[in-house]
Amino acid sequence: MTHSRTPDSRSVEAGIARMEGYLLWQAEIDRARTEAEAFVDALDWPTSAQRDELVALLARRQLDLSRRAVTRIATRALQLRREYQQRYDVLKRRVLVTALALLSVLTLLDVLLLTR
Repeated sequence: MTHSRTPDSRSVEAGIARMEGYLLWQAEIDRARTEAEAFVDALDWPTSAQRDELVALLARRQLDLSRRAVTRIATRALQLRREYQQRYDVLKRRVLVTALALLSVLTLLDVLLLTR
């Protein structure tokens, strides 16, 4: 008997994120190639072979720049996520401590008022 496995929501989300990243990068590859072709088309001196080589070179250069920019942005996003998570955790602890202190004070007042 075969058991079908249903993916959990995290693995589905991760798969969607990977697919989205793949599609975005494919669009970036197309954009880099299109821009390289437009640049080289404005030049009147390259032969067909030179044109192809220049397009490939410029597209690779643009993709390298894009990859570095995306890497920097992703690294910074992770840093910010960690910083904000730490701040959230501190605030959550403060709220909890304040709520417990307030509850303790109210309980003490209730006990004092009931013992009168």
